Amino acid sequence: MLSRGGSGPLSDGNTNTGMSKNTQTIGAILLTVFALVGIATMGYLLSLHYSSGEGAFCNLGEGLSCEVVNKSVYSEVFGIPVSLFGLLYFAAIFLLVLFRREKLPHTAVVLGTVILLGPSLYLTGVEIFVLKSICVFCELGKLLMVAIAVTAYWMSPKHERPTAVHFIIVALLGAFLGFATYYVHKGIVPAGKYAAFAQCIYDDGMRMYGARTCSFCAKQRALFGDATPYIREIECDPREPNNETDRCIAKGIERTPTWIREDGAGNTLKKFDPGVLSLETLAAETGCVLP
Repeated sequence: MLSRGGSGPLSDGNTNTGMSKNTQTIGAILLTVFALVGIATMGYLLSLHYSSGEGAFCNLGEGLSCEVVNKSVYSEVFGIPVSLFGLLYFAAIFLLVLFRREKLPHTAVVLGTVILLGPSLYLTGVEIFVLKSICVFCELGKLLMVAIAVTAYWMSPKHERPTAVHFIIVALLGAFLGFATYYVHKGIVPAGKYAAFAQCIYDDGMRMYGARTCSFCAKQRALFGDATPYIREIECDPREPNNETDRCIAKGIERTPTWIREDGAGNTLKKFDPGVLSLETLAAETGCVLP
């Protein structure tokens, strides 16, 4: 008999997982690497979320800005940064591998990761269709989550692997979390509320000089919600279509957003310090009624 210790003729003695020691070792190394890279990535995004400056090194050009995404209203859920959730996820994976390597809950890792991919993919949609800017590090985090799920599935004994029914159930749960996140954001970003107000401040001469790639401009737009088009933002980034760079230079715009109150001929009546202006400030300056 080739059996050792009652483990069966093909067993290598690892009764806890039913897998070879090499598979277990390689899988643990991969999970550790993925988790550590994820921790570093999410840690950086978390620090970027709270930073007051601009110019992140992961701003890679037009349509590729970690800053625009991580400083937008969509970067939080119930006031908690999404990057913090990501950091906790990768830290949990690292600790599981560190302390439960011999009895790693492969199925729980796989299914839990699939569930969390639901809201993560929703946020990818926000980047593409709403913010129109991709956060490369955010997408790297999602790729690492997929890699963790695939590795954990590969490490798990065949008789313990999730079935198609399991994947359908967790996919539905993930979709539910994605819709729940959308619902939370929908309550933050106003809809159909500030159109008259935005039109009023524009008629009163308030002009917003901004840039599509500016993270603080994204925060300013978020205050208006779907009424943003009524403020007729003046684009100062020469890389963007329909830019008015000459006008921005003539007005001495150094940082965006910068609000300027102008008369009918475009002459400057009052120039505000660069930064996000509250709706209350805009209402007080113009006399427009804030809903």
